[in-house]
Amino acid sequence: MLNELDPCLIGEFCNQRTLEAFRVPATALVPVKKTKDKSGTGEESQKTLSDRVATDERFLAAFDRFVCNVILPYFKARLAQNELIKSKEEDITFWYQRPPTLRVQPGPSVRHVKAHHDASYGHQDGELNFWMPLTDPELTQTDLWLESEPEKEDYQPLGVKLGEIAAFHGSSCMHYVPANSTEYTRISLDFRVGVEGYFDPDWKMRGTISDHIRRKVIT
Repeated sequence: MLNELDPCLIGEFCNQRTLEAFRVPATALVPVKKTKDKSGTGEESQKTLSDRVATDERFLAAFDRFVCNVILPYFKARLAQNELIKSKEEDITFWYQRPPTLRVQPGPSVRHVKAHHDASYGHQDGELNFWMPLTDPELTQTDLWLESEPEKEDYQPLGVKLGEIAAFHGSSCMHYVPANSTEYTRISLDFRVGVEGYFDPDWKMRGTISDHIRRKVIT
């Protein structure tokens, strides 16, 4: 998918066809401008990538299989383990973010994501965050840092390895991603899943916008 996008906007693979070797052009790193003309800025690159993720049927089909075959069974098992449902065989409704968010963080750079919780962006408590590195954290030296409890500020890296995915309550717990100081590009995938009885698909928080589309699944 990345290879099919405009290299001048998104980037291109160099000598190696690994995600860590994906090179992002300098124009894609230009800060978002508050003007009508977004051409040649980071905002244009972000929109191009987001639009492709949202419309690439091959990518979305793989993502749907991953959520339905891996994430939702895991979520149901956790609910049953904590006696929030009678058993993992019981049908329950989930709402998952679709498309997911694909994040590309080239290095070396001082740009980073500051500490935040997702409630400040309009997300509610009845959903879990899932975060998966698509590049090797041992190469990029870049991880997601998270506090163990709300307002505790005892940030620690999740320590998720390539091929693993982490679940956490991002609506309440502050988290951030530090700058990527290496020569490698960090790419990750993240999304949220709401669960019946706790998640309100019509819920909105005044003054904020949660613009993610969600798919309803009963399983």
